[in-house]
Amino acid sequence: MKFFRFDKEIGFPIKQYDSQGAHFIKVCRNKQENSIGFIQLDAGGVVGYHQATVQQLFIVVQGDGWVTGTDREKTPIKSGEGVMWEEGEWHESGSESGMLALVVESETIDTSLLQEK
Repeated sequence: MKFFRFDKEIGFPIKQYDSQGAHFIKVCRNKQENSIGFIQLDAGGVVGYHQATVQQLFIVVQGDGWVTGTDREKTPIKSGEGVMWEEGEWHESGSESGMLALVVESETIDTSLLQEK
């Protein structure tokens, strides 16, 4: 059995898009051009407004915050909820109190087994 760390100290600060207090903690990357990682948002943290380069599934695993789409309208999101942005879709995320999200990025994400909110 192996144990691993996923705290922000082992991650990389997200500096693009005018982001603040946000860190990316990579989980894995495979040959199919998928990326799986965590984004840790500190209290008051924001991943700034930008376009998704591929489909992106953002799953909140701890805390709460907000997300936007192209309309930039803030929609609350909390632990146990997720959102998917399509390739090219403008979006941002943030949290007043802190939030940890698992992020899956891929050319195609099959959401047929997921239950919509």
